[in-house]
Amino acid sequence: MSSARSLPFLASVVLLAACSNSSAPGAKLPVYVDFPPDTCAVGRTICGAGCVDPLSHPQNCGICDSVCPANQACVGGICTATCPRDTTQCGSLCVNLKTSAKHCGACGTACPDGQACSNGTCTNECPGSQVVAPTFTNEGPSTSCVNIKTDSNNCGKVGFVCPEGLACNNGQCAGSCLSGANCSGVCDDLASNPNNCGSCANACNPNQICVNGRCTSACASGTTQCGRGCLNLLTDASSCGACFNACGKGQVCVGGQCTTECPAGQTNCSGSCSMLVSDENNCGSCGNLCPARESCVGGACFAACAASDSLCTEDRCSSLSSFSQCGACDQSCLPGQVCNAGTCDSPLNCPVGFQVADGACVNLQSSTLNCGAPGKVCPAHTTCQNGQCVGFTEGGVIKDCSGRYANISGDPSNCGACGQACTGGQQCLQGTCLDDCGTLSQCGSGCVDLRTSFLHCGDCDTTCSPQQACIEGQCADLGSFVATMDGAFAACGMFYAAIKSDRNNCGACGAICPMNQDCVDGACTATCPSSATTMCPPGNCVDLTTAINNCGVCGTICKPTERCVAGVCTADCGGSLNLPVCGGVCLNVNTDSGHCGDCATVCSAGQMCLAGVCAARCAGTQKRCGDTCVDTSTSPSNCGGCGKRCVAGQTCVAGVCQ
Repeated sequence: MSSARSLPFLASVVLLAACSNSSAPGAKLPVYVDFPPDTCAVGRTICGAGCVDPLSHPQNCGICDSVCPANQACVGGICTATCPRDTTQCGSLCVNLKTSAKHCGACGTACPDGQACSNGTCTNECPGSQVVAPTFTNEGPSTSCVNIKTDSNNCGKVGFVCPEGLACNNGQCAGSCLSGANCSGVCDDLASNPNNCGSCANACNPNQICVNGRCTSACASGTTQCGRGCLNLLTDASSCGACFNACGKGQVCVGGQCTTECPAGQTNCSGSCSMLVSDENNCGSCGNLCPARESCVGGACFAACAASDSLCTEDRCSSLSSFSQCGACDQSCLPGQVCNAGTCDSPLNCPVGFQVADGACVNLQSSTLNCGAPGKVCPAHTTCQNGQCVGFTEGGVIKDCSGRYANISGDPSNCGACGQACTGGQQCLQGTCLDDCGTLSQCGSGCVDLRTSFLHCGDCDTTCSPQQACIEGQCADLGSFVATMDGAFAACGMFYAAIKSDRNNCGACGAICPMNQDCVDGACTATCPSSATTMCPPGNCVDLTTAINNCGVCGTICKPTERCVAGVCTADCGGSLNLPVCGGVCLNVNTDSGHCGDCATVCSAGQMCLAGVCAARCAGTQKRCGDTCVDTSTSPSNCGGCGKRCVAGQTCVAGVCQ
C-alpha cells in the first residue's frame, strides 16, 4: 500500500458501491478507497475493495469481514447493541449528533459540502483553534473540525497526510510522539484512549472508558465522561462546562466558560491558551513553532531537549514522565500502573497528597501543570500553593528552569539551582536540601509543616474541610478567624491571606501583582513604601540589610544556619540568642509555635508562641493580625487596626497616625 502525502484528489474519490440512505437500519455502507488506487487515510485500512475504520465499521468490526448482527453497531472493534454515552445509533453506526457532519443534530441530517458540525449545527467555523478539514468516514468522505497540530491526515495544514509510520506532533510529522505513543501513525495517550488503552490496539468494551491504561467504568476525579473519553470541562474548548459544548472560533475555555481572555500569564493563540515561555508551538509569540529537536525555554527555541525530555528519535524531543514514556523512550507502563517520578508503579504508591492525572502521580496542591484539578496549568510567573496558582513567596530567588520559573530558594525540584532536586525526606530551605525534613515533618515521602498544612493539619492523617484553614496545627473556620482583622485579611478557600500586603492576593484572593511590583495597602505598585527597602524580583520590597534571600544585593541567599546582618550573611545565626539552630535552620524561638522557647517545645494545637511561651491568645490589649499579635495603639503598620499603615515619617500614637 502506498503512502499518501496530500489530498489533491479528494474530489476524485471513487465510490465503488453506495446506498441511497446509509443511516437506514441494515443498510450497507459505501465501499470506497480514500486515495485511489489503493491507499487509505491514517487510521483506516483496506478491507476487500475499500478502506474502512475497523473500530467502527459494522461489516468489518475489529477485523475485515467480521459482520455485526442486525441492529448492532461496532464500537472499539466490538459489536454492541447499546451505543456509548453521548452517542446515538443512526442505522448501523453510533454517532455523535453534535459533531457528525453526516448526522448533524439528528440522524440523516447532513451538512452541505465543505461544512462541519459543531454543537449540532452546520458551520464554516470550528471551536477553539480547530479548523474545517476533509475526513474519511464509514459513510463516505466528509468534513470535520480537526486540530492540525495532532491530526495525521491534516498535519500542519489542511490536507497534508503524514507518511506511513509517522505521526503528527505539533503540526509536524515525526516518528516519536511528545508524550503519547505512535499507534499506526496516530499519537495516542495510552493512559486514556479507549481504543488504545494501556497499549496500541487494546480496545475497551463499548461501555467502558480508559483510565490509567486500564479499561474501567468511572473517570478519575476532576474529569467527566463524555462519550468514551474523560474530559476536563474546565479547560476543554470542545466540551466547555458540559460535554461537547464547543466554544466559538478563537475562544478558549477557562473555568468552564467560553471566553477570549486567557488566565494571567497566558496568551490566546487562535483559540488556545499558551504559555509563550515554554510552548514549542508558540515560543515567544503565537505561531512561532520550534524546529524538530529543539525545545522552548524562556520564550526562545534552543537546540536541546528540556531536562525532563529525551531525544527518543532523530526528529523530536519527548517527555519521559508520561504513562506512555515513563523513565525511558517507548517504555510504557502496564495497565493499571502510573508513572511515578519516572518509574512505573501502582497508583497506591503515589506519595501522600498526590493524585493520579493522565496516568501519572501529581500533587494537585503543588503541581504547576495540575493545580487544584487535573490539567489546570498555572500561568507563567506563578506557582501552585494549596491547589491555587499564586505568585512566588517573598524573598525567593527566581530562575527560568526549562521554560518555567522556579523559586530556587524553596523548590525541592530546583533547590539552589535548576534541576537540583532534593530526595524524599528532604526539605529545600534557602536553596539547601536539609535531611530529615529539617524543621518540618515527614508524611509519606513529602515534608510538611503540620502547623499550617491543609492536607496534614496537626498530624499526617488530618485534612481540613473546605472553608477551613490549618492554623497552629488545628483546623479552624476561615470566616470566623479573619472576621476581627479589620478587612486586612481574607478567607481564600483553604488559607487566609493578608490582602493589604500579599502580592499573590493583593486587594482580593487570587489577585496577583505583575512582575516587579509589590502589594502596598492592597494595591500593586512598582514603588516601595520606604526608602529603606529595595524591589527585588519577582516583586518584593525587602530590606537588603536583613533579608536572608536577598542579603546585600537581590538574589544572594544565605545558608540555613546563617542570618543576614548589615547586608552580610553571618554564621551561627548572626550570634543572636533568640535564633538557635533547630534541625539545621536558624529559628526564632520567641515566635515559632513549633519550637517555642527552645528547639524541642511544640505548642499545643491552636496555641501561638509569644515571647518564647505558648499561649492561646494575645496578651493584654494586643490584637491578633494574621500570624502575629500587635499593639494597634503603637504599631505604625497596624495603627488603630490590622493592616492600617502609617505613611513614611509618621508614628502611631493611641491608634492614630501622626
